[in-house]
Amino acid sequence: MKFQDFIDKVKLAQSKGELISFFCKCAITYSGRAESYLDFGDRLIIIKQDKTLLIHQPDGGMPINYLKAPASAEFILDETQEKPFILLEGRSGADEIDCEITKVYDLYSRKLIDGLKQDLAGSEAEMSDYIRDHPEIISKDFIPLSREEHTKYGFIDVFGHTGDGTLLIIECKRYTAGLSGVTQLRRYVEKMKSLKGIKAVTGVIAAPAITSNAMEMLKDWKLDFIRVDPPKRFVRKNKRQKKIESFF
Repeated sequence: MKFQDFIDKVKLAQSKGELISFFCKCAITYSGRAESYLDFGDRLIIIKQDKTLLIHQPDGGMPINYLKAPASAEFILDETQEKPFILLEGRSGADEIDCEITKVYDLYSRKLIDGLKQDLAGSEAEMSDYIRDHPEIISKDFIPLSREEHTKYGFIDVFGHTGDGTLLIIECKRYTAGLSGVTQLRRYVEKMKSLKGIKAVTGVIAAPAITSNAMEMLKDWKLDFIRVDPPKRFVRKNKRQKKIESFF
């Protein structure tokens, strides 16, 4: 694609508030929270409608460079060199990206309409609800008293007591629990002991898995781990819908 045609199309798309994506060969210089340089290679550059700027390499899910919205993106044609190139100057606060583009392969732009929020299944809040409604997964004598118990030290996911009156604090993690989750739980337990003026307070990490060092820390502090998988509300359609071949 000719450079001037590319710049004209980008400016038109920017004026319409469209999402812009293009494939190009470029080198990237970044300055801001750190500094980096990436030599020439084939990249995908996306400028979203909220002016987020993303630069992707052919592999991996995360951008190699990005600028938070609202970022400015100016395209300048430099014909003073032996080989002309386009300079993309991106700015967002103190972060700057200078992208030297020597070839443009394809350009796409479109105004996209999507104002919906993602409905997350298997969140920690849903885990807390599930434990409250099915206390037997913690223990046969566990009695939940509240969920999302607010204290000045933070939110306790599930709070209750066992049959002997021991207060029980449950910390839910939807992924593998680590050291930070254990220290968080211990902090709640110690603060609750101090607040209530009693020693009969214990805690449980509820998660699908736990790291080995976090498990050791739990044992050292005489706390427990119970495997609880996040509840799944969504089932893939192809698992519950019969194919037409099944009727013949």
